[in-house]
Amino acid sequence: MRTWIVPLLVGTVAIVALAVTKQGEDVEQHPINQSAITARTERIESAPAIVETSKSARSCAGQQLEIAMNETIEPVCMGTFVTKHNGSVRAHQISTLTVPQRWLRVEVAGGTILSTAWGSHVRPEFHCQAGGCKGITISRRDARGVRMMTFEHTALMPTSSNATPSTRESLRLSGRIEIPAEELSELACPDQGVSIVTSDSSSQTFCPQGGAGFEVADDGSKRYRFSNLDGESILVATDQNQQIRRVQFEGEVSLACRTGECGSVRMSVADAEGARRFTFSGTTLIDTESGQSNAVLNGSLILPPM
Repeated sequence: MRTWIVPLLVGTVAIVALAVTKQGEDVEQHPINQSAITARTERIESAPAIVETSKSARSCAGQQLEIAMNETIEPVCMGTFVTKHNGSVRAHQISTLTVPQRWLRVEVAGGTILSTAWGSHVRPEFHCQAGGCKGITISRRDARGVRMMTFEHTALMPTSSNATPSTRESLRLSGRIEIPAEELSELACPDQGVSIVTSDSSSQTFCPQGGAGFEVADDGSKRYRFSNLDGESILVATDQNQQIRRVQFEGEVSLACRTGECGSVRMSVADAEGARRFTFSGTTLIDTESGQSNAVLNGSLILPPM
């Protein structure tokens, strides 16, 4: 601001100074061009508003929502994103940067939206449940493990405690919120875990917090399953001689390898306690539908004693 306001102020003073000239011993005053001073003053006063608007737009980059209600649209800047776990359910919550502070909470299980709420303090004011939460999508993880949650005119209805005549109209959300990559602690997935990197550069660490087990077919073949909290699974199928015949990943896409193509997978013998370790060393799985994409698995999974 100061780099261009000061010259204009000097210019304004110059106009006033030039309006007074000395002739001999008499001072003659000339009319001042008031419109020129007014024009410069208006330019100086309007500049701060432009600068503030620019700063506000920059502060919302990547974390902004539009709240539509009663035919008005309010853009709001969102702050820190927090995720809490309760079994297989994740509760994503983010609050506004403005006062009074409001919050948005979205509960998901895997890729299924369970509920969405918008409120202030501890009370939700608008909400939707399960199939009523239309227009919310969560993208696949990118190369950094980051996901994007998108709202497209998502309608939230007033809660029963907030259903006054002035708030009977639904609130609509639009915008994009970034879900940071989740860092799994060593305690959450001790001594195991598989990194999955797909051909479209998305990546994730698979941790079997959802459980592990196996089933035996009538012919003696077995299928071992490891599941995470997102509802995704890694399956390893063996024949009667415990030779690996198929490895499959079931999640947002279905990827698999068969027999000879699964040669980089190793299954250990059971240890003294009955646990087995499955090791993946650059195992490549191909999209079972299109065959156009693939994923590479590295790491290991432990089947606990049964």
